[in-house]
Amino acid sequence: MKSGPSLEVMFLSMMILACGESPAQEQDEPSGADAAGPMLAPVLEIGLEMGDSCYVFGNVRDACILRDGTILVLDSYDNTISAYDASGDFISVTGGTGEGPGEYLRPAAMIVLEDGRILISDVSNTRVTILEPDLTVSETISGFVPWSPERISAASGASYTGARRVFDRANSLYGHMVALWSDSPEPDLEYYREMGDFNMERLRESTDARQVVFTSDYDGRVYLAPYSTTEYRIDVYDSTGVLLYTITEERESVDRPEEEIQREIEEMREQLEREGAPEMAWNPVEQYYQIPLRGMEVDREGRLWVEDGRARVPRFSVYRHDELLFETSLDSTSMPVEGIAVKVSPYGILAWEVDPETYPRVFVF
Repeated sequence: MKSGPSLEVMFLSMMILACGESPAQEQDEPSGADAAGPMLAPVLEIGLEMGDSCYVFGNVRDACILRDGTILVLDSYDNTISAYDASGDFISVTGGTGEGPGEYLRPAAMIVLEDGRILISDVSNTRVTILEPDLTVSETISGFVPWSPERISAASGASYTGARRVFDRANSLYGHMVALWSDSPEPDLEYYREMGDFNMERLRESTDARQVVFTSDYDGRVYLAPYSTTEYRIDVYDSTGVLLYTITEERESVDRPEEEIQREIEEMREQLEREGAPEMAWNPVEQYYQIPLRGMEVDREGRLWVEDGRARVPRFSVYRHDELLFETSLDSTSMPVEGIAVKVSPYGILAWEVDPETYPRVFVF
């Protein structure tokens, strides 16, 4: 089941319209030490192509595991959240499309806060909704300008870190910010904000140049890694923004697959056409290489899992503080591995295909 364009493509098209101007091959695994940890194989799969509607998903946007092992699946097709027990048996469903309490228009992400509640960021409703573990609405925080964070990660207590795009259309500036939020639409503290010229001729370069990979943990630490095709660097801060230590490694660049570049071109072309933008030739050739660091998350033992952005099969380097403990990857013999999102959290590991060719499923490890 193929889905529509990504949030990133949609936001890029918005910026282009505001300006009012027109502007493969399978990759080998990166070289390096063999994985020292066991390969990750799922122990449970949730999702059906047809049959019981409680197990048929439209488009898995996010998923998470609660303290008691309950598995939540956020389906952006009908904007619902379905709950399953640790064995994969259906418990209940909540949500729906709308602007009322517990309803969503474009839910972007879902996390489990340290206090056990669930937070969903809904960018189109410009708000976050916080649910109790039984999925009843605990509170709604509205009034984010221009929208709530598109990516979020739990921090200490009821706080969370989030990233969103920032614009200065009058001066043609585009960038990203990462901040700490708690009980208000206004951030408590900014950890990262970078803006630069929005260049129509070098679109991908001008947008990704200020992108950032980030995560946070229940102890309040914040991990930041600005996008780079050449540098592997993670800066780790305490909750007040004081730098604690930095993780660096030497990693070789790897070419982007041609099919990925072509898919990106086609997505942007279709989106601009729908938006009525002037006809233009858009080509992301300025970013030829994969980024060596795609994502980061923290597990129950406080270990940092860093996903290698150059690998076809999701591959992770696992650190305790600045020490590399082991490397591991998904077991490609037990599940589909291309185009899959992996979520590591204090209560377990989940994965799902972002844009499946067949039908959406969630894998539990």
